[in-house]
Amino acid sequence: MTIEAELAAAREIIRDYESRIHRLTERRTEPIAIVGAGLRLPGGSTTLGGLTEYLASGRSATGPIPEARRQAAEFARADSQDKGRISSASGGFLDEIDLFDAPFFNISPKEARCIDPQQRIALETSWEALENANIDPTRLRRGNVGVYFGASSVDFAWEVGALAAEDMEGYLASGVLNAAVAGRISYFLGARGPSMSIDTACSSSLVALHLAVKGLRDRECEIALCGAASVIHHPFSSMLLSDMQALSTDGRCKTFDESADGYGRAEGCGVIVLKRLSDARRDGDTVLALVRGTAVRQDGESAGFTAPNGLAQEALMRAALADAELGPGDVQYVEAHGTGTPLGDPIEMGSIAEVFGPSHSEQDPLLVASLKTNIGHMEGAAGIGGVIKTVLQLRNGTVYPHLNFDKPSSRIAWATWPVRVPTQVEPWRADVRRGLVNSFGFTGTIASAVLEEAPKPLSLVRPAPEPGEGHVLTVSAKSAPALAGQIRRYRQLLNGGSGSPVDVADLCHTTNVGRAHFRHRVSAVVTGRDDLAVQLEELLTTVERGELPGQASRKVGFLFSGLGALRPGIGAGLYRRHEVFAAELDACDEALTPLVGRPVKEMVLGTCGSEDAEALGLARYGQPVQFAIEYALARLWMSWGIRPTSVAGHSMGEIAAGAVAGLFSLQDAATLISARARLMDSVRTPGCMVSVGAGADTVAPLLAGHDDVAVAAVNAPQQCVISGGRASIEAITAELAARDVDFTMLAVSQASHSPLMTEVAEELREEIAGVRYNEPEITLVSTVTGEVARQNDFDAGYWVRQFTGPVNFMAAMRTLDRRGKHVFVEVSPFATLTSLGRRCVPAGRHLWLASMHPSDEDGRVILESVAKAYAAGQPISWPDFHRGRHGRKIELPTYAFDRKPYALPAGVAAGRPVPNAVQAAVVAPPAVADGPVVETLPAIPENGDPRTTMTEVIRREAAAVLGFADSADVGTDVDFTDLGMDSLLAVRFRKELCAALSVTFATPEIFNYPTPRALAEFLGEQLEKVG
Repeated sequence: MTIEAELAAAREIIRDYESRIHRLTERRTEPIAIVGAGLRLPGGSTTLGGLTEYLASGRSATGPIPEARRQAAEFARADSQDKGRISSASGGFLDEIDLFDAPFFNISPKEARCIDPQQRIALETSWEALENANIDPTRLRRGNVGVYFGASSVDFAWEVGALAAEDMEGYLASGVLNAAVAGRISYFLGARGPSMSIDTACSSSLVALHLAVKGLRDRECEIALCGAASVIHHPFSSMLLSDMQALSTDGRCKTFDESADGYGRAEGCGVIVLKRLSDARRDGDTVLALVRGTAVRQDGESAGFTAPNGLAQEALMRAALADAELGPGDVQYVEAHGTGTPLGDPIEMGSIAEVFGPSHSEQDPLLVASLKTNIGHMEGAAGIGGVIKTVLQLRNGTVYPHLNFDKPSSRIAWATWPVRVPTQVEPWRADVRRGLVNSFGFTGTIASAVLEEAPKPLSLVRPAPEPGEGHVLTVSAKSAPALAGQIRRYRQLLNGGSGSPVDVADLCHTTNVGRAHFRHRVSAVVTGRDDLAVQLEELLTTVERGELPGQASRKVGFLFSGLGALRPGIGAGLYRRHEVFAAELDACDEALTPLVGRPVKEMVLGTCGSEDAEALGLARYGQPVQFAIEYALARLWMSWGIRPTSVAGHSMGEIAAGAVAGLFSLQDAATLISARARLMDSVRTPGCMVSVGAGADTVAPLLAGHDDVAVAAVNAPQQCVISGGRASIEAITAELAARDVDFTMLAVSQASHSPLMTEVAEELREEIAGVRYNEPEITLVSTVTGEVARQNDFDAGYWVRQFTGPVNFMAAMRTLDRRGKHVFVEVSPFATLTSLGRRCVPAGRHLWLASMHPSDEDGRVILESVAKAYAAGQPISWPDFHRGRHGRKIELPTYAFDRKPYALPAGVAAGRPVPNAVQAAVVAPPAVADGPVVETLPAIPENGDPRTTMTEVIRREAAAVLGFADSADVGTDVDFTDLGMDSLLAVRFRKELCAALSVTFATPEIFNYPTPRALAEFLGEQLEKVG
């Protein structure tokens, strides 16, 4: 190798290494997108919009200790220096902290009472954050999702310490630990990424943000939940802080003010959802703001263990800027830690001035403010509160007022430091808005984060909605009350609750794609705001009346109909609106048009000439066109997650059924349908077909002596079709009329499924001899035999018999019925088989859906059927349903939790302070919870159903063990795990059932037969074996 070649190779290696280094550097500094947020803050702020309005109003959330916690107020006296007193009876409090939707999180009442309210609020707020990000949380199961959560309050531990020994529960072991909060969130979501609870005192949540950002950049997780919760429900913590002289006398944070005398306590929760910016853009997420950089440091040596260190703070902020690859001049705003202490505030402002002062001036001052003046100091959750406030300011281009700033502190050098505290709402003007958030822990761990406004969203070209276009709206919940509450939230949104008009397509898109889908559900097709308003009222009435459809597990059956009267353009609407239908129709056109000799797709779309349009009335063209429509419809349904477990086809529809089942390829199906249709039209003997309103057994004797006529189809017990020579048919119909039997002449060009077809039978056999057959991937029920058919049942002879013999549709339907409850979807331009099928099987057993109707030009029929399928419990792949359709994800109201009070028993030790008066609302366990209920069980009636009685016993025992007040709370067909049953409770449950029912079984059977009805069936069988 020459020197030049060696140098060229070396340069290539260097370029490769430089490229790798560049990629690694980009990964380490990639901006992290905040794509969602959930919050519960003092002042009633539970949404981003609500907090925006609250901050802009300049109101303070500081108020008296809530009535439910009035005992704590007895310890509050600002003028007392006595031990065991609280400096102030005011603070920033949440309402009803003991309310929780335990069933939503599959937690039993017994366990819920034992879980720290911080953990419970964290669960609900995390779910709300994911919904705000329009991420269906159920899709995160087994995903690489990280949870980083701050929690530092130990109030619940003090409350547990006051319990009598007999009130202790094993669930308190995890319920009392702050370490459990992140794990509990990960457990419920099924997330498998990093999960850690962080306690660095007041900086906990910003340290959690630092770790989350690092986790995303290091590819430890793909999505991260970051937040913190803090709840004040025991007076001891306030007593200790008062004794430290850390708290203000009026419960307010007077940050940077001359009157600052300590901080006002507050409680709350904030959670944000994070993704790498590149991933957020890929997923089409709404980016609220960016995290550009973070840093964590320690005060180290300072004036005291809890005293701040200005030099450490300066180093911290410079490190955060360096991580963001920005300079102090790139930042216009600092959300200060700013608790309102006379020592801490001047030190922090001094360190801020040292870092940012040289890059700012009196004409361009740095704005500095603190959320704590608005709502109080949320301690472990303070940092995430400051982040969410800053995100809103960045997003809205507005700085909100800092409160309680009447006289600037004389300890701060206002005249020499280029900083300003905003006391009014003002615009945030900058080429790129950026802010820094500080959060300092009183044990010395300090954290900073640099935030930046969201980049302009990528402009995506979306198809414009057609006038009157329908959209599927879905609403679901885990309980009927929550479902009603959710509908009311959407109704409020529509009535102007968001302050801006709601696009119906966007709303429906978001409810479908950006929400989880639960058992209690309703759905409707809406076309506009007025229609949506009407539909919401109707859905709410349906829920309030308890008229929800059943959620029985069902199989799916596709029914493909025979040839009907087609019109040009019958599939144009579906072709425009649904990418999958269009692609599959194109594939059919490619396979069929060369064989048919006319443009199949153009006839479907109505773009063909008049001659082609008229040709649709002939079988040789109509059948291939209908095959193409049916095949494309089936693939469209399947792309939405409605995949058949069985298929059946009527007449020519059986070829489409075979193609969809995988019996043969699309090209072989095209060969078969085109040959069949062409040869049918070539039959020289004229004939006709008649639909008769009587059973085949009644009609068959009338055909005697007419060898050219046969029963062509047995469609229902009292409906059949006869087919044959015209003269014979006229004689038979005269006899039908004489017997007062209803009949209708069918508009067909040939007498299919009659002896007349034998004229071309052998020719058909020869033309389709090359068709190759596979074992069906989907159960295929033959309408020749009425039974399930396998690969070996098919050959050219089968299709000759199918062509010349009768269609045994009724027999096929009864075979399908024997296989279980179904959702039957008619995959056809008509709604014929749904009507006939109902007559063949027991009423009310199956759900019947149509795909199209000849007059359905806007594709509404299939949308209505999707809505019905969803309401009946069928899973829909909503991302696939919306692919290529109008609509984007928007901010919508989050889940309407069905909350109930859960508190520890009120039996505290004598002489100890009672921390929480809401214990009066405790959900008491049933009296039978501590022992067997043999004496109270109903006797099994001699002539009664022992399984029914056993089911009721199981429900009663489950209610007792799980802590429900009534067995009505334990549904007959609800999984025990959904009610909060775990391995610990299952052992107790088994023991109680064995005593009550005099039966022995192993604990795992409770999860093998996971509902009261299923367990009753199992135990009933065991008893029968024994006795």
